[in-house]
Amino acid sequence: MAASFALRSLAPVVQAAAPVTFAEAVREHQDEVFGVALRITGDRESALDVTSATFLKAYRAFERYDPSRPLRHWLLRIATNEAISHTRVRGRELRRRAAVESASALPDGAATPDEQSVAREERARIRAAVAALPELYRVVIVLRYFNELAVDEIAQVVGRPPSTVGVQLLRGRALLRRALEASA
Repeated sequence: MAASFALRSLAPVVQAAAPVTFAEAVREHQDEVFGVALRITGDRESALDVTSATFLKAYRAFERYDPSRPLRHWLLRIATNEAISHTRVRGRELRRRAAVESASALPDGAATPDEQSVAREERARIRAAVAALPELYRVVIVLRYFNELAVDEIAQVVGRPPSTVGVQLLRGRALLRRALEASA
């Protein structure tokens, strides 16, 4: 009984998180939002436009944000929807690679220039294959493997059941595998 009283008295302290300001949200998530936009649109300028539109929409709707839900998922969902809308409005399915080396891993300092060149070409080949995927599969592949979201988190971001996201990941990986084997 004393233990349950102690736990109840601590509960409000655990639940009372400091409110997040919009400026803090932008600082914390702007790089990830840009990365999602870049990988979905495949174009740096488009990604900048999508990132700006994402934070503008988030700013306008910030008072409606439910703080009991993860802010990251809310922003990524807005970014994903904006990126998809942006590519649709432009009237084309982007089939080119994102020419951004900053989105790739840091080069190994001990690697020779030849090894660095081969690694850079391989990353470009993978980015091109991801960009060539149909939108349905590209979005879940980007969120899973570039942003390292779990299936449940992706389901929240894209607004689909986790089982559907799992199937889309399986099919997207199969398409990606075939595309990479064909380009090898």
